[in-house]
Amino acid sequence: MSVQALIEAMLDEADLIDDLLDAVVEQRESIKSGDHASLQVLMKRVQGISLQIQAKENQRTNLAEALAKTLECEPNLSALAQVIPEVERPIFTGTGERLGHSVFALKAEMAILDGIIEHNERYSAMLLSEWRRMDAEFTHSGGMDFRG
Repeated sequence: MSVQALIEAMLDEADLIDDLLDAVVEQRESIKSGDHASLQVLMKRVQGISLQIQAKENQRTNLAEALAKTLECEPNLSALAQVIPEVERPIFTGTGERLGHSVFALKAEMAILDGIIEHNERYSAMLLSEWRRMDAEFTHSGGMDFRG
């Protein structure tokens, strides 16, 4: 088991997370602009990228566990960084930091998107409630007579 294989898996996962981040930002813009056609396409794109990330995360986990078993340590970044060859350590820890940064940025964007969706849900519920109130008033009053 090589450190380089784990580094490559971490880089691939970070790249995929960055792709997902871009798609989520585009989703947010589509929601704001009301571009429902683009939103549908982006939802499919997000789903596809998410599946790729899951697969890459599984691969990374398996590689980390195999390397940790070989090096007799825990399968996490800090434990592995302490026992891998010193020459590979800076690249390994830097890659781990990049992956962590990508995850953090995605979580932040997801929180923004979640807030927008919640706001839209509340706004829609308020409009629907008002529409129902107006409809009830209109129905109970006998309606309006629009004849000349």
